[in-house]
Amino acid sequence: MVGMIITDCADNNARARQVSRFMGLFGVEPGFLGVGARMPDVEAAGNLLDQLDVITNLPTSRADTPAVVLVNVAPRGDKVREKWENGTPFCYFRVKNVLVVSTYAGRALSLLKDRGMADTVELFDIPTVTAEAVKWGELSESHAQRINGTQFRSLEFLPLVAYWLQEGRPVPSTTHPVDHYDIKGKVWCIDNFGNAKTTLLPADVDFEEGKKLTLKDGSQATCYRRLADVPKNESALVVGSSGYGKDRFLELVVQWDDGGFHGSDSAETRHKVVVGSTVLGA
Repeated sequence: MVGMIITDCADNNARARQVSRFMGLFGVEPGFLGVGARMPDVEAAGNLLDQLDVITNLPTSRADTPAVVLVNVAPRGDKVREKWENGTPFCYFRVKNVLVVSTYAGRALSLLKDRGMADTVELFDIPTVTAEAVKWGELSESHAQRINGTQFRSLEFLPLVAYWLQEGRPVPSTTHPVDHYDIKGKVWCIDNFGNAKTTLLPADVDFEEGKKLTLKDGSQATCYRRLADVPKNESALVVGSSGYGKDRFLELVVQWDDGGFHGSDSAETRHKVVVGSTVLGA
């Protein structure tokens, strides 16, 4: 099987514990993707779609490979505290052969919602789930109480409930709609070259080769199909490698000059974009 963890609890200590827990339950080492502190749910949204794309588009001989993706980006603002005492609950849904278990509140599921891939999800109440696990003999009463009160729910609860679901346990849950958050036109990732992956699809901008679009900072970027076609030192919007199925996101790039990559003049630095930035101007 395939395992992946996408989380904002990504320091070395937290990473090691989450990976070890996953291995102990599923017997495989998961991939691990830590998102940054700035708009982690927006960053998670793009990465989740990317992971589902690569996992569900394997060769025919591997098309039925089971997979588990855990997503933990837990907003804890006033609105969340008003609804839930110990942070956003977790939920699950399936995309083809992939079980996704995720935090519910926030924008992490927005891009899937836009594509009709997660209109509703099954929501967990942790004490209700752990009470059932005590009945199954999976947890002691003291272990259940520890999970109910933990501050590290993505370690103590998230992989456990995913394991029970994958094993076919009748985990109690209730169906809830996924809230809509509009993140179209935002940056969701800055790669190691300073290119900005956006949530824009070519159709969103009536993409044509050579078309010029005005960026949020007032400068212009030219549309090109491929990075290789962008003239040196020019800002461009190219059709990138990230996305799902036939839909590929646009990336804001600055082509290198003959001297190679210069971090002082990437799309990130030239146009002052970060995760969550709006790409285009009015």
